[in-house]
Amino acid sequence: MPIRYALPPDADAMAEITCAAFAEFEDFDVTREQSAANWRRNLLGEAAARPRPHHTRVAELPDGTIVGLVMGGPADPGLGLDAEIYALAVRPGHQGHGHGRALLRAVAADLSADGFGSLAIRVLAVNDRARRFYTALGGVLAGEVPPDEVFYSWPEIAAFL
Repeated sequence: MPIRYALPPDADAMAEITCAAFAEFEDFDVTREQSAANWRRNLLGEAAARPRPHHTRVAELPDGTIVGLVMGGPADPGLGLDAEIYALAVRPGHQGHGHGRALLRAVAADLSADGFGSLAIRVLAVNDRARRFYTALGGVLAGEVPPDEVFYSWPEIAAFL
């Protein structure tokens, strides 16, 4: 499956994937329009202002349908790691086919090339499927992020490469 950098026109597709992937969680109350606006801001506006680069990738099928996305960059200092995955979502129906793993590998390679050495990812504490996925990838449950998230860490980003 091709993995490529996301381009600004993908904001609507990225919003659709994000909302679909998180729809099962009752605390996720972001509308598709709000999500699209957030993606546009992240892809266009904030990217230019960040002191260190962030990376956004999408997974797409041969027909060009985007089925997953990932965005990563410098970590929140409170996590105690270099880099952080800000978003990872795979469209329901396409989960379990290796798209999430491929996206994480691609963005980890980008982050490693930029000099980041460790990686964190936050996840809703109630998202058992994602938590099992991160554990299977070697992530270590590293702490809680109030009010309703936990985070996993990889002290060596090279674990994904």
